[in-house]
Amino acid sequence: MAAAVTEICDTELYPLSEAIQHARNNAGASPGFEIDLVRFLQAQCRANRVSMPTVFRGLEVLGGMLGSGAANESRLIALLRPFLRSDNLQIASKCVLVLGRQSNSMRWLNSVMSETDDRIRANLIESLWKRKEPEIEAVLLNALSDLHPRVAANAVYGLYLLGSNAWVDGLTGLVGNSDATFRISGIWVLKTSGTPDAPARIKLLIRDPDPGVRRAAFDAIKYLRESGSKKTTTPQEPSLADPSLASPPAADSVALEPHINLPDAAPPSGRRAAEERSSAASSTQSPLS
Repeated sequence: MAAAVTEICDTELYPLSEAIQHARNNAGASPGFEIDLVRFLQAQCRANRVSMPTVFRGLEVLGGMLGSGAANESRLIALLRPFLRSDNLQIASKCVLVLGRQSNSMRWLNSVMSETDDRIRANLIESLWKRKEPEIEAVLLNALSDLHPRVAANAVYGLYLLGSNAWVDGLTGLVGNSDATFRISGIWVLKTSGTPDAPARIKLLIRDPDPGVRRAAFDAIKYLRESGSKKTTTPQEPSLADPSLASPPAADSVALEPHINLPDAAPPSGRRAAEERSSAASSTQSPLS
């Protein structure tokens, strides 16, 4: 069983979808398999050198192997509890990303948005990209005013996927912001959404006074030309100017002390019909996750 857990968490051995299926098969044949997976991940977190790809893969598998519904949400919360409490903000942030895709507790979602760590707030908003409940739009709208460009950009893109007209004003606020990092994030939204007017709007920023904005605009135009201005199917991370967020240092060990408020189980919310554009959102491809 230990060998099966190790293989499932090996990012080079299986793609995520296959790893999740293997985990489900093992859980069906051996009840309690997910507990073995949690213990393996805890051991990894206590190692002298934490293998983040291994831990991240294991957390994603835990989220993927359980279905939706209040019972499974409660089960997932219990499994992720020690990692949600981690002092390693990368690990805690990844848990938020995994749990945010399934949690139906709006109270918890709103409480996470009060976290001081930008990665946690940004990952929560990213986790909502494929969700269509009416309450989700309110969370995204509130995130438009976030003080960090990645959080605001993720909210704008989430509103775009949701089909909300509010994304237009949100995008205008990004590209017209006096802070260059917000303008760079606005370019990312334009490039990722791939709307017909994206190239023309990005060209306006090629003469921006900030060299980082000019470089981002040039790269975006090049990308859209090479892709035929087609909408990308894998959202990419905004290129942020803050190097501490672009590549946060990995901790050597993980202390299991309270850090994030744990969500309460809540009954599933109703879902609206999905918009076609929501298919553009991928499960997760974020270097800050």
